[in-house]
Amino acid sequence: MKKSQLSDKQLEDLLGQMPKIKDHRDSRDIYQHIAHRAEKRRKMPTWVIPGAALATVLFLAFILSPGLLGNNLTGQQSMDSSFSKGDKSSMNTATSDDSAKKSAVEQGNTLMGDTTNKKINTEEFAAMDKANPYAGLISVYPDELSSKSSQIFTFAIPDQQAMAIVPVSVIWPKDKGKSWIDNYIEIMPKLTEAEWGLTDYYPINGNWTYDEATSTLTMDVKQDHPYRYGSAAEVNFVDSMTDNFTDVGIEKLLLTTEGEPGGELGNFGLMKEIPLNAEATKRRAYLFLKVQGLTNPYLVPTKDQHKSIDEAFAQMETGDEKGYLAPSLPDNFKFAQSVTKDKVLELTLSDETKLKEDFMPNLEAILMTASEFEYKGVRFTNPNIDQLGPFNLKEVLPVPLAPNKKVVRE
Repeated sequence: MKKSQLSDKQLEDLLGQMPKIKDHRDSRDIYQHIAHRAEKRRKMPTWVIPGAALATVLFLAFILSPGLLGNNLTGQQSMDSSFSKGDKSSMNTATSDDSAKKSAVEQGNTLMGDTTNKKINTEEFAAMDKANPYAGLISVYPDELSSKSSQIFTFAIPDQQAMAIVPVSVIWPKDKGKSWIDNYIEIMPKLTEAEWGLTDYYPINGNWTYDEATSTLTMDVKQDHPYRYGSAAEVNFVDSMTDNFTDVGIEKLLLTTEGEPGGELGNFGLMKEIPLNAEATKRRAYLFLKVQGLTNPYLVPTKDQHKSIDEAFAQMETGDEKGYLAPSLPDNFKFAQSVTKDKVLELTLSDETKLKEDFMPNLEAILMTASEFEYKGVRFTNPNIDQLGPFNLKEVLPVPLAPNKKVVRE
């Protein structure tokens, strides 16, 4: 294309002769119109938004086209050629305008997409937080569980040093076509113990059969099963199985070896039945097991049972005898008295006790310990703050259903 020989003055005169376009609408009307459309976004089909965005940007590009032409060198060259070359150059000008409009549309869509995505993400996170305010806590609380559609499975898992058994709880959807043990077997291989800082313990190396008539669960192991070697292995196995199947509707847990009664468990000798005692899993204190890389500690119950909750609180201040499990109550936490009213534990805090946000794991240990003594809730008297996490300290706090919740992939 031949370069235009028009001077700057001639270009200014030609541009000045172009018709002026003016939008007579009030700016507030335009804003309200756009705001109204944004408000109705969720109710409109998905194809409407790109169309509306395109129409809006095209309109803005049209009314601003003189400015785009005045500041675009390509637009000036096309304008010059249009006066010297006639219709052919007019087509070039239109092409230049279309390119400018296309660029404006792409930028507008990108901006709108980014803004919309940010808005949706913010709303989703807010909805998730509102739907489950207990999501970041250690234990499972009643509001997190729908008794009609889900259930809790708790797996006793040894820690990496095989010094403690950590109860880990999973919320799993109910399936009318599956029994409790079927779901238990399905979940076992999905556990990611190593990611949780625990021993890779599941699935249990054995076959399971369940007799509903007698509520008897039988575990059949191989002759060379791994739970017979070493005192720690056999103790952890027995403790884990006792914790897993106590108080879940199973009356007996039998052990067989390749179909023959009994299983060899080292120092335990030949065991035909692993004892299930619901009373042995009550009236315990919960201590801390801190794992590097995890924000919250694990809540681990003591093996010892306590006569009263005050006695349990005393152990929560000192930790276990081995010094392996850490205290779950800080030194600066003191309460003047504890009273029981209608299955609610009422703790009157001393004036010196000042609760802060970092007290949340300690509060969960208190609530979990209270559940061991069959309290339905805990009430604090004389707290220095009204709210701690999702808990309103002016009200009765719910006790958890199970400790150390984890999420597994279905």
